[in-house]
Amino acid sequence: MDKDAALEQDAGDKTFATAKARCPLFPMCGGCQYQHMAYGDQLALKAQRMEELFSTLDTHLPPISPPIPSPRIYFYRSKLTPHYRRIRGAGDEPIGFLSPDGSTLVDIPFCPIALEEINGALPEIRARIRSKTTKRGGTALLRSGDGTVTDSPREMIRETVSGKTFHFIAGEFFQNNSSILPDLIGCVRSMAAADGIDHLVDAYCGVGLFAISLAEHFKEIAAVEICRESVRLAKLNGSVNGVRSATFFAGAAESLFASVQFPPERTAVLLDPPRSGCSRSFCDQLLKFGARRIVYVSCGPESQVRDLCSILGPYKILQIQPVDMFPQTRHVENIVLLERT
Repeated sequence: MDKDAALEQDAGDKTFATAKARCPLFPMCGGCQYQHMAYGDQLALKAQRMEELFSTLDTHLPPISPPIPSPRIYFYRSKLTPHYRRIRGAGDEPIGFLSPDGSTLVDIPFCPIALEEINGALPEIRARIRSKTTKRGGTALLRSGDGTVTDSPREMIRETVSGKTFHFIAGEFFQNNSSILPDLIGCVRSMAAADGIDHLVDAYCGVGLFAISLAEHFKEIAAVEICRESVRLAKLNGSVNGVRSATFFAGAAESLFASVQFPPERTAVLLDPPRSGCSRSFCDQLLKFGARRIVYVSCGPESQVRDLCSILGPYKILQIQPVDMFPQTRHVENIVLLERT
């Protein structure tokens, strides 16, 4: 049993009250782990997990802030990726998610953490998959944006966040709980836009969610993303939203600092890497650049803590703020603010 599972079992047995799961397939489906817990207890367990993770750092830590709760705890996911095995045309093959131990594919005709419009489109897409025979399995995609749903990974999607419009490709990354995005962006803004900081470096910028949302608070923004299609869309999104202060580059995050001429003492660096975290090369260049502040957004707190071990020394942690992007599951987004000592 891994540490997370042990923590959940201990909490479920001894600490927290149980709640009625909304999904009749819980816990057979491995997509959710916490539906048996009241939402306040889910947040408490995630806070406890952050305490345990960050206690491994050999440094003085501020108190970890309580997780920011999600405005929607059901019907929040704007992306669903059900799996299927070989389709033989019988019409009853399971299409859904793996059981917790990975041994069984559980048929999911309805998912209560997915948006209502995704559940509305799910029966037709399931029927379409079952209407064809296939030699191997696959993964379907349902992606919602501004109320419409597509199952085409290459289709352009549009989503409005706090009055700003973002275009992205359905199969590519974009945050999938829009109900909490204003809170996430507001938290990042409050950490990065400090007095005396008027430049922002946005590493792993995607289609420009943070750079564009924070543009009015900075004189200049330099943003990098390795996916060229995402950079093209970030430029489009900047234009659509009237942002002129942000410059978007295509390339690995490690390549950004070579072209950035911002004064480090007036610069904040924003990190939002994949779940695997930052490379050691990037961390070395980040330290060499020496920005006044670093704001590290992560959907993988384990890799975040690992990377912080490489960054701490010339930096101290000022704030640790979990954000509950994924209610009913063990996953948690976490934001760390660091300042150069």
